[in-house]
Amino acid sequence: MTRFSLFMRLACMTFCLSPAAFADWDDHPGFDFHPQTSPDAPCGAGTPPRGHFAGEISATVHPEGLTLTVKQDANRLCYVSGNIAEAPVIRVRQGGEMKITLRNEITDPAAIGRYVAIAHLDTPNPAVPAATDFYSVVPGMHHAATGMTNLHVHGFAVPPVVPQDEVLKTCTDPAPGPAVGPGACGRRDFTYDYKIPATMPAGLYWYHPHIHGEVQAQMLMGLSGAIVVEGPDDDARRAVGIQDKIFIIRQAQDLDVKTPAAAAAPAPEPMMSPAPRETANANGNAIDTAHELACSTTTAADEITLNGSKVLNGHVQDADLAHYEMAAGTTQLWRFLNAATDAFLDLVILDENGKPRPITIVARDGAPLSDDQGHRVKPAPTTDPQMVPPGGRVEFMTAAPPVGQKAYLVTRGVDTGCSGDKVPERTLALITAAPTAMPSITSQPVFAPAVPSLFAGLIDRKTDRERTIAFAEYPRPGSADQTDFYIAERKPGMALHPYEMGSAPAITVNGGTTEEWEVENWTNELHAFHIHQLHFRVLAVNGRPQTDPQLLDVVNVPYATPADPKGGDITTATGQIVPGRVRVKLFFPEDMAGDIPFHCHLVDHEDNGMMAVLRILPRQANGGEGKKTQLLPTDLLANPPICRPRQTASADIQVSRDP
Repeated sequence: MTRFSLFMRLACMTFCLSPAAFADWDDHPGFDFHPQTSPDAPCGAGTPPRGHFAGEISATVHPEGLTLTVKQDANRLCYVSGNIAEAPVIRVRQGGEMKITLRNEITDPAAIGRYVAIAHLDTPNPAVPAATDFYSVVPGMHHAATGMTNLHVHGFAVPPVVPQDEVLKTCTDPAPGPAVGPGACGRRDFTYDYKIPATMPAGLYWYHPHIHGEVQAQMLMGLSGAIVVEGPDDDARRAVGIQDKIFIIRQAQDLDVKTPAAAAAPAPEPMMSPAPRETANANGNAIDTAHELACSTTTAADEITLNGSKVLNGHVQDADLAHYEMAAGTTQLWRFLNAATDAFLDLVILDENGKPRPITIVARDGAPLSDDQGHRVKPAPTTDPQMVPPGGRVEFMTAAPPVGQKAYLVTRGVDTGCSGDKVPERTLALITAAPTAMPSITSQPVFAPAVPSLFAGLIDRKTDRERTIAFAEYPRPGSADQTDFYIAERKPGMALHPYEMGSAPAITVNGGTTEEWEVENWTNELHAFHIHQLHFRVLAVNGRPQTDPQLLDVVNVPYATPADPKGGDITTATGQIVPGRVRVKLFFPEDMAGDIPFHCHLVDHEDNGMMAVLRILPRQANGGEGKKTQLLPTDLLANPPICRPRQTASADIQVSRDP
């Protein structure tokens, strides 16, 4: 590239930036990388070189607390800690305390709204017609970006009340200015104070914003970071010299346009009585799959990054890969966070001949592998690819390749269904070994004595109730190419409503109870079920019992298929449709009393309605075991949340009792 062409490219990046150009801003990772924030470059300059790792900060050595300031430049949002505009990896101990002051310096909410482009349809989507046999479908609406932000600590088993992980009302306003409307949160900063239980599993967690309707855009623009909760295992690994590395996959764009393959043709007139796609239950209520989002041919592969550096698609030269060099004969712990908004990972390490190399899984979703009683499991090495849904984590031990040989970190292609996003195979990194005089370090996992776990004994607990939770999605009526997403408990006479801020809890339970949920996916695409505050055991997938039920906080829910072996689009198939199903078992600790969101962790689905709220009731001190009591604001919210205008701390505390 000539100096002139390089100058012109940089000039265009600086002065000609548009939504269509967002994918190109980080084409030169490491070029002129300066992460220091400044008035001219609030989020620093350039992007990290390939092979970079984010800086780390210890909450333990900063008992006074950390500060994360959200800043904005032309096409990025960033967490600034100190003067470094890169989300730090935060380390904290089991049983410790983590204080974080979040400061909102967003200056242009409209730029956030423009970041996710919405296509226009020449032929508007019709509304889903009403039919006697099917649940009614209430359409959603577009959420205008406000620039408000907050903080969610994903996976933390801390109460959903202020000042801990409360995300439904707690928020901070953007910086005042001509591009910003009146503040709705009442403050620009907020201090979170997380009291981490000694019984919360030690492992990899993460933080990101959770302002409903704006999560996708804020995450795509850069807001996410990792948290490592340390315990005895970390001490044992350090004692024998095992290093741990934090890898974060993020997504920088969403090219997903949910236009059905036949959208160019005039939309057919809605059928007055749609042919059933599901056998209606005894109460005459069923999911209408005939009008759901159809298969699409317009999706593309979204751009992802590894520790802030762009990952290239297709065949990639070694020089264009992140390069990780390990000391020969050593083993490291690699912790992977999938912070992408909707991209799935399927990780494997290959030798230079394409043969999978063994790795040893030690934890998933922050929870070390253990049996139901909490006893540590010592797994055998595996060469199987490791699926990590959006929001999920995996931690594994990997040994250096032989000196002089190469290995490659790869994420395999993932079938997300005919209306899902394209997720191609990608090579993420090159791994080599450097000769060293150091003694080899064990390749076996190092375990300290087990500590009590909040979720031990979950499978053995008596199941107090079973529920069926359904996923559905329909094109939003009108000319905007958007989709409405739904998650709801199946009940007679239910209506499908997209979640809106302030919606009443969909499910209310007593603290100390245990339930099994059958999560059904009635759509053409893969979804990822997540619930705040809790981990669950996966009992069965598509009716197949799991011999080793995993303890997770995010799980893939397979897409629906026609009963006809030929498969195909569920919206046009004749005959019965078989939903994808995952059965999970959950325990609702009384310590987690409050309002807990559950949703799909493809965050554009969450933003557009696929979220609901579970309310855990505290047991009344003199009410006896198992009695459901009237929920008072003082019971649920020891500290009332930041309230938006015209709200009070008790305005929406209305108990919806289960039949």
